[in-house]
Amino acid sequence: MEELEPLTEANTIETGVSDPAAVTRIDEEPLIGSMLSGRYLVKRKLGHGGFGVVYLASDEKMLSRPVVVKALLESEGKNEWTVRKFKQEIEALARIDHPSIVGIFDVGELPDGKPYIVMQYVDGFGLRLIITPEGVDFWRAANIMRQIGRALTAAHDRGILHRDLKPENIMIQTLGDGEEQVKIIDFGIARVKNSVISKSTASDRSVGTIAYMSPEQLSAGQLSQASDVYCFGVIAYELLTGRRPANPESAYQLLEMQRSGVRIKPVDLRPGLPQQADAIILKALSFDPKDRYQRARDFGDLLSSALLGDDEQTVLAGHPALANASERAEGTVTVPETAHVLFMDIVGYSKMLIDEQPACLQKLQSIVGRTEDFNRAQATKQLIRLPTGDGIALVFFGDPEAPLRCALDIAYGLKDCPEVKLRMGIHSGLVYRMADINTNMNVAGGGINIAQRVMDCGDAGHILVSKRVADDLMELARWAPCLHHLGEAEVKHGVRVPLFNLYTDDVGNREMPAKLRAAAPSLAPNRMARIAAAALGVLLIGTAAFFVLKARNGATEGAAPVVPALPERKLTYSLTVQKMREGKTDGGEIEMTGQEVFGNGWKFRFNIVPEQAGALYLLNEGPGPGGATEYNVLFPTRKTGSAAQIGAFEKVQTGWNYFNEHTGVEKLWIIWSTNPVPDLDGVFRDAASNKGVLAEAQIGKVQKYLHSSTVAKAEANKSGDATVVKAKGDIVVSEVKLSHKAY
Repeated sequence: MEELEPLTEANTIETGVSDPAAVTRIDEEPLIGSMLSGRYLVKRKLGHGGFGVVYLASDEKMLSRPVVVKALLESEGKNEWTVRKFKQEIEALARIDHPSIVGIFDVGELPDGKPYIVMQYVDGFGLRLIITPEGVDFWRAANIMRQIGRALTAAHDRGILHRDLKPENIMIQTLGDGEEQVKIIDFGIARVKNSVISKSTASDRSVGTIAYMSPEQLSAGQLSQASDVYCFGVIAYELLTGRRPANPESAYQLLEMQRSGVRIKPVDLRPGLPQQADAIILKALSFDPKDRYQRARDFGDLLSSALLGDDEQTVLAGHPALANASERAEGTVTVPETAHVLFMDIVGYSKMLIDEQPACLQKLQSIVGRTEDFNRAQATKQLIRLPTGDGIALVFFGDPEAPLRCALDIAYGLKDCPEVKLRMGIHSGLVYRMADINTNMNVAGGGINIAQRVMDCGDAGHILVSKRVADDLMELARWAPCLHHLGEAEVKHGVRVPLFNLYTDDVGNREMPAKLRAAAPSLAPNRMARIAAAALGVLLIGTAAFFVLKARNGATEGAAPVVPALPERKLTYSLTVQKMREGKTDGGEIEMTGQEVFGNGWKFRFNIVPEQAGALYLLNEGPGPGGATEYNVLFPTRKTGSAAQIGAFEKVQTGWNYFNEHTGVEKLWIIWSTNPVPDLDGVFRDAASNKGVLAEAQIGKVQKYLHSSTVAKAEANKSGDATVVKAKGDIVVSEVKLSHKAY
């Protein structure tokens, strides 16, 4: 199969798409291979919008530096309004010099006289790709919101309104160490104040993307900076909740919904969202422009501060701040609570030079601060962070899996910082919340003390888990394969603690900790005596129990044990099929079950709708180079935000794929889990950096799930346009075979 780049709902482009396989293969492109102005070699098409087409090119005078060339579509070259807007885009980009707005390098004319722009190439991905149903984590969203707000205000200060702000026109560029740089692109329909471009005799058009338009833009009213702020507010709502504030069927219906106000608040969709952030977003979405923030920077900065819990900044927005440190200290809890503690320290910290220690700690803090569970728990006030001198203790409340997920994410992050040697310990137990001498929140009790003792038993790379945590999580299919029993270790005051080692094929340390290796050979005589006595006792009890049970069996022979029934899980899949003939579409799109025989060269989208919330993993299996089996990731991918978690009845649809020209069978695998599977999350995350292809070393791990999980039953639905998959179990697998031949 060949994957096509899916067009966005507004038929716009992302200038940073860098995957050669993502190029649309349908149109012939006469500019490809040509040299513009004796300098820019056009290599391939990246995409097209309403009146412009964008190419990847190389600047041959700058050591083949990649650049983007944007030109007018052939059909728009004689349109007076289009040509004027194209020239105004050049003017807008030339006026703005800001790190979060795509830069312009050069302009020129094609041989037929149409203008073109040479712009900065953004090696990244569109904002749309990281929007997930549960919303982006607060730390990441705060960073993005702040940058967008400041970039928009920089444009507004120079008399430029973007007028088409949406996720497709915002790029994310990765700079290294997890740092992300926002780039706003596509000023093709921007309004430029005091433009030097002569005014067109053609009337202006109502332009933009309806779903993100402000009320005044929808009604062709007077636009202002607050109009862009409204679009920005829609993006913020969607980024944090996974959906837009309104989903109308027409522009008129949207205007009426806007007039009525936002009916579903962001916090209704994401209960953990800080109340200040909820109020700030709603203010930006006010129907009357005068009631919104008048500067995009104010909105972005205040929302960012609210997401990060910076009360001193959010109070500037006119929203009540949270209690200050001393007031929080008065809220000390005097009853014990169950906490789930992740304790970590840097191995060899005391041997480092004085100036090396803070640098190492800062790297660790940066990695911890980027993890999703850290940000989620902090935003919902379910986390207490404690510095420990040579490490950090994270005390989670509520979610017993949070410290394990967080530990794995930290371990992944440390792959880029091999100089930071970290060990971690996890335990759940009772703690008291209390204020320390500086009135900061702290905890005391066995929960945190044992977590530290567990950690102390490990070496660099170890993630050790107490028996209490393991007993709970071994019942879950997503954690059981990752937990490995080590035995008991003696810790402080002679206390013996049963330990488990948490590791996957990618992270963790599978070696026996040195402390347990050293203790393994020695068994004291008195301990041997205790073991022998215990064994004898077990034998006697077992013998007595045998005769008692045998006597009972006579009365209960034939009675079967009662096993609780597992809940049934169900999902529906279908194919949206487009017949193709000689490279051109043949008729309209058809919904099919997947059990039909398709034509070679036809294209299709694969659709999945689950009836329960859970985690979805979708793979294509086929022959790779040399005939070896190869697996390609279809969902989740970098383009879909890399999140496997989806909601009940939420539709997942892949991009367009082609059946190749050779008769055969395409094999897809659906893995449907009650909750995300850490093993698979790691495999799919690694595949994203390998063009979606599983590394050979990862195939065995995936096949373990394909062949050991519950196999689902599949049958066509009554209407004959989809297939229903049913099974019972935490992890369900369904194999889909798509046959195709020449017609």
